[in-house]
Amino acid sequence: MRARDDKSQGLLSAALLAIVVSLGGLAGAVKIAQTAVALGPGVGDVVRFDPSGRMPVDVSTQITANRVNAPNCTLDLDVIHRSGGSLIIEARLPGGADMARYRVHWAGIRSASGATNCGRQADLMLDDSNLDMLAMAAGGWGAGHKRFEPTDLWGSNEAGTRVR
Repeated sequence: MRARDDKSQGLLSAALLAIVVSLGGLAGAVKIAQTAVALGPGVGDVVRFDPSGRMPVDVSTQITANRVNAPNCTLDLDVIHRSGGSLIIEARLPGGADMARYRVHWAGIRSASGATNCGRQADLMLDDSNLDMLAMAAGGWGAGHKRFEPTDLWGSNEAGTRVR
C-alpha cells in the first residue's frame, strides 16, 4: 500500500487558493474598469448659466465648439454668463479624453458676439475638458445650483456659510 504524501496535498490546496484569489482580483479589476468608464457626465445632464449668478471662473475664456453639420462656433463665457443659456448632454460617444466625446445641445440668446455666435440653439461636439470648464463656469451641473456665500465666522450664522 502506498503512503499518503502530505506535501502534494498542501501544494494542491495552495494552488487552489491562488486560483481563487486570482479570480477574485480579476473580478475586482473588471469592476473598477467598468466604474471608470461610467465616470463623468451622462446623457441628460444639464449645465445652466444664470445671468443673475456669480461666475466663478475667468470671464475672458472662449471655447471653440464643433457644430454638428455646420461650421465651428464659439462659446464665450462672458457673453453666455451675461445673457444666460444652457447645455444638455444628448449623447456620450466612445473615445479618448482628447476627443470630442459629448454631443450637447446649446440653447440661449447668444453664445458669442459676432460671426462666431452659435445662435439661439445648436448641436455641438465638446470634449471632457471643455465640458468641465463650462460646468465650472456655470457653478456646477443641474438646472438649479446651490451657491455658497461667505459670511462672518463670528456672526450669528454658526455654519460659517450661507446656502442660497
